Amino acid sequence: MEKKERVAYNYCIAFLDLLGQREEYKNEGLIPFFTSDQERETFNQKIKNTIGAILSLQKYAETMMKTALTPSQERKMAFPPKYHEIYDKILQTNIKHQRWSDGLVLFTSLSDPNIRCPVVALFDLLGLAGTMCFRGLSKKQPIRGAIDIAWGLELRDGELYGAVVAKAYELESHVAQYPRIIVSQRTIGFLEAHRQNKNNDIYSQCNRQFTEMCLNMIVEDSDGYFMIHYLGDSFREYISKELHNDIYNEAINFIQGEYEKFRKMKNTKLAFRYSYLLSYFLSHPTPPSLKGLGEGV
Repeated sequence: MEKKERVAYNYCIAFLDLLGQREEYKNEGLIPFFTSDQERETFNQKIKNTIGAILSLQKYAETMMKTALTPSQERKMAFPPKYHEIYDKILQTNIKHQRWSDGLVLFTSLSDPNIRCPVVALFDLLGLAGTMCFRGLSKKQPIRGAIDIAWGLELRDGELYGAVVAKAYELESHVAQYPRIIVSQRTIGFLEAHRQNKNNDIYSQCNRQFTEMCLNMIVEDSDGYFMIHYLGDSFREYISKELHNDIYNEAINFIQGEYEKFRKMKNTKLAFRYSYLLSYFLSHPTPPSLKGLGEGV
């Protein structure tokens, strides 16, 4: 059989994990023998809460990638025809997704010679990951994750493996802790390198512009790690736009409920995590919806 050459490249990856699945499976084993319709319905609800949740996450990610990542033809036509080819090259990306147990991996190669503005893809990944984390709270499906840059290799098309997966998983599983998206120091360094690039060709200029937009959507958290600031003004301006208020209101109601639930259960770990998340939301309000929320916390 002819051997296929596989080459390692640098990739940017967003590793996303749907939280709560382990707890849902805690007492599960073989499919039970049903003695009543109620028992069958209880089991079906368990499937809905687990399998249904991850299918919903995957479907939403696919929908976002088909819509949000499609360059605006209307905006393109606002430029003179001689700039249309440049417009297409600036916004050209190649973001792929990979299903991963109870999570999802979104990734793009930073070594693709056909991609003239790789920072555009990073901007898209920040927008996708931040939106899924923010929206997940509004849908009672909390997500945490990490964005990192390192080397990797596609064993098959759309099947990424290598240091980049391991590094992003490590940040997601050991650092993120609560529903947030950690942005690695390597990713910050990548953006800083493009910010300092003094070349004046159109593509370098666009990379610098998108670099500033990316950095505007990132904030240093209290533990010293960077995260996607999905409640910030820039994220709202670039990404969530008119949907921001509705998502925010649904999300903070869910967070408040989870905090109260875990506090009453004396679940110290999760109560602290949701208390911290609630503080983040209360520090970045969307008036006038916050009256009465979070009092006494």
